[in-house]
Amino acid sequence: MKHLTKNMFLCGAILFGMASCTSVTPDAGEEAVLIHKPYIFGSGGVDDTPVETGLKYTWFSTSYVTVSMLPQKFDEKLDDATSNDNTLLDFNTQIQLQVQDNKSPILIRNYGENWYVNVIQEQYRNIVRGYISNFGPFDLMSNREVLDSINIAVKRDMENYIASLSKKHGTLPVDVVNVVIGRALPNEKQKAEMDNTAAATQAKRTEESRREMLVAREAAERQRAIADKAYQKELGLSTEQFIELRAWEIIAEKQGANIDVLFDAGGTNKMWNVRR
Repeated sequence: MKHLTKNMFLCGAILFGMASCTSVTPDAGEEAVLIHKPYIFGSGGVDDTPVETGLKYTWFSTSYVTVSMLPQKFDEKLDDATSNDNTLLDFNTQIQLQVQDNKSPILIRNYGENWYVNVIQEQYRNIVRGYISNFGPFDLMSNREVLDSINIAVKRDMENYIASLSKKHGTLPVDVVNVVIGRALPNEKQKAEMDNTAAATQAKRTEESRREMLVAREAAERQRAIADKAYQKELGLSTEQFIELRAWEIIAEKQGANIDVLFDAGGTNKMWNVRR
């Protein structure tokens, strides 16, 4: 009877222990940070040792936060960023950050689970806007060298900011992997203005082209008139006779015929053979 009671107590203890436990199973490329919250005994807080890939059992009162140890991409869309001439532009940007190995507990203890939103996001956005304001809209929309220079400058400033933050408020174990600033996109209002400007520029070019054609045509007609006058003078024809000769030339050209034209020029009979 005593052995039965002892075994029952042991089974009960085991079942209680199992019911009081939970499992932690981070995936590859992750660390789990344990946060102890004891009901009765022990001290709480963030466990200094992260749980790496595998399985670990903890007390039911212990919670955990999963932290990715791979480079993480944070996309930030900037609306109405101001260029150096106060043109409002939109940008798609991205910062890539990576938590340092085995330091996820330090990150969670010092800056919380939402560490990016808490201390990185707004500073990053402000730094990017600051550099954008140093350049003109056309460089920001089309000059890759300008955008690359902004990427380098923003990365450097974010590294300095993280180092400064670590000194003031505790280590922020995060490395800046890369910064990517996309080409500027005009917002809807700016795009409409650019479209109107482009349409006006095209209309101006069309009008200038039409005017140049008319000027060229006028010059050609003048040269033709001078040539016709010289031809008329060489033939010794009156204006009426010259016009009639031209008419017969056109008819001969269209019909592919040879035509003899006889004029009475001052009492002297003159004949021209008008060929195709």
